[in-house]
Amino acid sequence: MARIVPCCVPPGPHRRGRLPGTPGAAIVGAVPTPLVPVKALATAKGRLGPALTPVERRLLAIAMLEDVVAAVQATEGLGRPVVVSPDREVWRRADAIGCRVVEEGGGLDGGLNASLVRAAAAAPTGDPLVVVAADLPLATPDAFGRVLAAAAAAPVVVVPSRDRTGTNVLAWRDPGSFRPAFGPGSADRHLALPGAARLDEAVLALDVDTVADLRAVAARVDPASVTGRRLRDLRLPARLEHV
Repeated sequence: MARIVPCCVPPGPHRRGRLPGTPGAAIVGAVPTPLVPVKALATAKGRLGPALTPVERRLLAIAMLEDVVAAVQATEGLGRPVVVSPDREVWRRADAIGCRVVEEGGGLDGGLNASLVRAAAAAPTGDPLVVVAADLPLATPDAFGRVLAAAAAAPVVVVPSRDRTGTNVLAWRDPGSFRPAFGPGSADRHLALPGAARLDEAVLALDVDTVADLRAVAARVDPASVTGRRLRDLRLPARLEHV
């Protein structure tokens, strides 16, 4: 079974409220729980290998996670984030920034999708789910608010990656039927589900897998964000010009 790692940080203030940008549209009875999967840092962002050292990739992965969590926590109408990861360093950092943490271990198999289903079992009973990729450093509360607004009208909402093949955000209304299908080509599989709706959000479409992705983020990221500061600390914008 998934095991919740206890956290001493109290839940955030946005447990119940109104959808951003939709005055008067109260959320009643169920608040989506954000699930944020994070890979083991030892293998995170391997495709950035030509440009970043293993230590730099770890630092960047943690920075992007912190920015994603900050945007989620600032979104009215979203519950407390649940970070699911096999990595103890990720657990410690997620706990420190106010997330619940679900440990995946003990020989469990099934990959990301099975891990998410187990993590969903730790969410409040009956609440919808929103899976959010941990490498979306341009994410904003406004963008997540539009996901929630779309999820009020559709049982499944899919925010594709900018190459239109992956799924960067997946909102799922009925937790009892939650069966994510992440992996290559996941956007089409999710959009084939009954009633699924597609939502194109530029700031949620840009996940960081390749050097080209990182260049695009470096040109647009908020310099005051954790990722923005990390890029400057590592002098990456200048370095990327020669990769």
